[in-house]
Amino acid sequence: MGLEIKFSKVFEILKEEGILLESKQVGASRINYISADSRDVKENTLFFCKGKNYKQEYLIKAIGEGANIYISEVKYEVSNVSYFIVTDIRRAMASIALEFYNRSFNKLETIGITGTKGKTTVTYFLRNILDEYVGYKTAVISTVETYTGVREEESHLTTPEPIDLQKFFYETVSSNIKYLTMEVTSQAYKTDRVYGVHFNNGMFLNISEDHISDAEHPNFEDYFNCKLELLKNCDNLVINADTAEFKVVMNACKGKKVTLYGSNNNADYYYKNITKEEIGFSFDIKNDKLSYSNNFKITMQGRFNIENAVAAITMAKTLGVDDDSIKKGLIKTEVKGRMNVFNGNEITVIVDYAHNELSFSKLYESIKLDYPGRRIISLGGGPGGKAYRRRKDFGIIVGNNSDYIYLTAEDPQFENITDICMDIATYIKEDTKYEVIEDRTEAIEKAIKNAKKGDVLVLLAKGEEDYQKVKGIFTPYESDLVIVKRILKIK
Repeated sequence: MGLEIKFSKVFEILKEEGILLESKQVGASRINYISADSRDVKENTLFFCKGKNYKQEYLIKAIGEGANIYISEVKYEVSNVSYFIVTDIRRAMASIALEFYNRSFNKLETIGITGTKGKTTVTYFLRNILDEYVGYKTAVISTVETYTGVREEESHLTTPEPIDLQKFFYETVSSNIKYLTMEVTSQAYKTDRVYGVHFNNGMFLNISEDHISDAEHPNFEDYFNCKLELLKNCDNLVINADTAEFKVVMNACKGKKVTLYGSNNNADYYYKNITKEEIGFSFDIKNDKLSYSNNFKITMQGRFNIENAVAAITMAKTLGVDDDSIKKGLIKTEVKGRMNVFNGNEITVIVDYAHNELSFSKLYESIKLDYPGRRIISLGGGPGGKAYRRRKDFGIIVGNNSDYIYLTAEDPQFENITDICMDIATYIKEDTKYEVIEDRTEAIEKAIKNAKKGDVLVLLAKGEEDYQKVKGIFTPYESDLVIVKRILKIK
C-alpha cells in the first residue's frame, strides 16, 4: 500500500498546531502525494503554496497536473478544489510532511551536525567511517550531495525543505540503511525545516558570527540560539570543548549524554603529537578516563581538518565503532571543494569553501604553517543580499594574509558584482594590492597565468559548486575545481 493521508487528519494536525484559519472539502479529497513545487505534482497531490513571490499561476499549474487540495496563507479563486488556509505555511509543511512520511527518522540512527564551519567535512569523515563499519554506503544529507539509497544527487540546500527532508528519511528506511549523517543549519531551525525531528545523535563543532542579514538572522543571538536548538533535540551529544561560548553550549545540553573532544585533556577525547605527512597528517587521540590511546591519519590537507577528524572519531567512539573502521574511513575521506590542493606550473593552487571569519582564520593559519615563506595570492568575493559581515571578514583576514587579491563574483544575486567587491576592498589594508575582475572564470585564469614560481593561489568560497546564484537563478558555472584542473591539465 502506498503513502496516504486523509483530509480529516490534515485538518486535525493543523488544528492542533493552532495555525488553521479556514478549510473546505470538495469531494473525496484523497491525498497520495505532497508537494510545494508545481513541477513535481502527481494525481491526488496536497499542494503547498509557499514563497515570498508566490504566484497563483503555480497553483493553477499544479491543479492541472493532479493537485486536488491546496494549503496556503492566502485564499485563491479556484473552483472545485479543497483547501486549508493557515497562518504559517512553513509550519504546515513541516507538520504534514512528518505525518505523511510516517516519521521515518524514528527508524534510523541519525547524526545531526551543526557549527559555523566544518559541517561538511565532519559529515564525510563520519559517513565514510560508518560505511566501513557496516560494509555498505550509509545515507548522507549535506551541502555537497544527498544519498538515500534511492537517490544520489547534488544538493542546493544544506538542510532540505521539510517535504524533501521527510521524503529522504523515508527513502533511507526503504533502502534498509541504518545510519544517516546530515548537516543541520541555523536556517533549518529558523524556517522549520527540521520541525518535529528528533536526532539520536548531535554534534556542535564551533560558533562565530555569520549569516546575519535581513534575509537570514537579525543578530548573532538569534543565529546562535537556532544552532543550539539541535542540542535540545538530540539524545547523545558530542561537543567541541574548544568552542567559543562553551558554557552557553553546555547549558543547552542539560540532561543529555555529552562527550567532549578538543586539543587538550580537558576533553574526553583529545589530540596531540601532530605530524605533517607527505599527504595529510598523523596524530594521536587519547581518552584518559578510558586509558585509551591510538594513532590516526588523514589524507586531507589543512591542519584544521585534524579537529574535524577528531570530532568524527569522537562520535564514532560513542556509537561503538571499532578503530580499524575509523582508520579506514578517515584515510578515504576527500571532500570536493574542501581543501583540495593542486600542484602544477610550479605553483600550488588550493580550492576551499572557506567563506566566513572562522574558516578564513583557520585556513590561512594552516597555509602559513604548511607553506612558510611562500607568496600567497587569494581570489574570492562575497554573496549578494546576505551575510554582509563576510565582506569585512574577507577584507581584514584575507587581506592581512595575502600578498595580492583578485576580487570577483560569488553568488551576487541582485547586487552589482563590482559594488560587492569594492565594499570588501574598503576593509583591505592599504599595502595589499588587489584588482576586480567580475567574471570568476576570467579571474581564475588570469591568477594562474600571472602566478610566479612558488606562489600559493587560494580560491575561496565556491569549492565544487557549478553554478552562480544570479537574480534568483542558478546560473551554470564551470566550478573552481574544473577550471583549475583544466588550466593545470590535471585529470
